Amino acid sequence: MANPMYGQNKFDNDANVFSVGKTNVLTTTAGTFNVNAEDSGAIIFVNDADGVVQLPAAEAGLQFKVVFGIDTTAGAKILAKSGDCFFGTLNVNSTTKAKCSAQSIDHATAIGTVASYDTLDFTHDSQTLAGKAGDFVELIAIDATAWMVSGALVTDGNDPDAIAIINAS
Repeated sequence: MANPMYGQNKFDNDANVFSVGKTNVLTTTAGTFNVNAEDSGAIIFVNDADGVVQLPAAEAGLQFKVVFGIDTTAGAKILAKSGDCFFGTLNVNSTTKAKCSAQSIDHATAIGTVASYDTLDFTHDSQTLAGKAGDFVELIAIDATAWMVSGALVTDGNDPDAIAIINAS
């Protein structure tokens, strides 16, 4: 595709992908999956019960959506690079009770002690965690230190309370 006059189209190499509305889907099935900054915008399909997703260094504008293909077990994580952190709100619903609980960390708190908020832990059958098949977490780097997270998560754990998905590694 030719570049229009005065450079109006800055997406020459990607115009065909953008025009058909496709998103890159990256699938992980075992061990640690390292995501690159060049993968920004991708859906990361985690089809590993205790899979680990290692994010690239935070850079304003990077974004990913992590989707669980199967129920998570102890050890399933999303990790920020050293010196980066997570903040935001994660809502957790229960499959065993009509109850919802949430964890919310603000930006100032997270960047104040990044090492305390550098990991997202998932286990589908915990009172304080979640991660069932079909659950998702969206991550957007809002600066060079912090990833904003949001997501819809479910637990089989009885009576979800004191949610602690965002925590220290």
